[in-house]
Amino acid sequence: HPSEPKSPMDPHYKSEGPWFEGWYTRIVDDKAQVDVAAIVGSFVRRGVKFEESAKEGYAALVISDRAKGTSVTYESFPAKTMLEAGGEPVRGNPDEKAPADFAWRADGIGYMTESALDLKLSSTVHIKAEFGKPEPLFPGRPWIGPEGAAANLPFIWSHWFVYSTGSETKYQLTTDSGSRSGSGVSHMEKNYGSAFPVGWVWLHAMTEGGDNRLSVAGGPAPVPVIQPEVWSVSFKTKILDWVFLPGVKDITVKRESDPCNGKFTFTIDNPGRRLTVNAKAKPEGFVGIATASSTGWVKAFAHENYQASIDVNAFETNLIGGQKLVQHVRDDRGVLEFGGDHRCPTLQL
Repeated sequence: HPSEPKSPMDPHYKSEGPWFEGWYTRIVDDKAQVDVAAIVGSFVRRGVKFEESAKEGYAALVISDRAKGTSVTYESFPAKTMLEAGGEPVRGNPDEKAPADFAWRADGIGYMTESALDLKLSSTVHIKAEFGKPEPLFPGRPWIGPEGAAANLPFIWSHWFVYSTGSETKYQLTTDSGSRSGSGVSHMEKNYGSAFPVGWVWLHAMTEGGDNRLSVAGGPAPVPVIQPEVWSVSFKTKILDWVFLPGVKDITVKRESDPCNGKFTFTIDNPGRRLTVNAKAKPEGFVGIATASSTGWVKAFAHENYQASIDVNAFETNLIGGQKLVQHVRDDRGVLEFGGDHRCPTLQL
């Protein structure tokens, strides 16, 4: 695949657990007013050798009906999964300068690869999708993700990589209410490491058929030392291509998180640029999804709302404090996720 973007999307390897790998794909179909998030993952238990592990799995679909304003989660915890790279069992870390070529499989559920998925989460719920060319965060260096250089630091125990901020997608979706075929745009990413962070906030917006795309994630740094917060942001539109990488000096972040009221506000500045994000979602609209801990999958360790209203303002700024609004984007069907310690402690999902 000489023309395909090079990437660390393939599974990583650790000789023994705890270790997890998880992939997330969100398909947004503005025309049909439907969103589907597909999540798959595998976990290697502590002290178990990678090759000998059953790689206990997780698979979920969150199906959101925008017209009705409802989201439903279907999930499964297969006892065994298979991870492949280049059609073979995983034996080492991916070559980040090689094209993605992976598969996650679980008997009775299906598979996800970098170019397609086919997942069945109940007798009536089934999705098949094919993805076009990925849109990396940095098209010239597609192996660089939202962590920047920090992705290769050995002491960071949790990683995040965005494979595509918008891939043309064809899909077929079957639910209790029937089947439909459609097309949309997909955001594709993965998490991997020994466990998810202690706490985090993640949000995603996509409007006008993928013309405007925002992703924000952050929380305490997943390192064993003192935990400063790290945040990563990308805002890609027809006129702007802004990526704020964590750890870059001169970046400042202000954020306020109010998970029990479904609110999150965020401002990130670096010289010349300011992005403000205001997200709010009805507390009753959240659904739970599982994430990996160092002992395995934990149900509802993340709370997600697929009907979040996300307001984004991008400003050009100058040294004397002047700012000029260059773009405003509003998404009334964005995703807001509170994870771990950032969840509302009284919300039982």
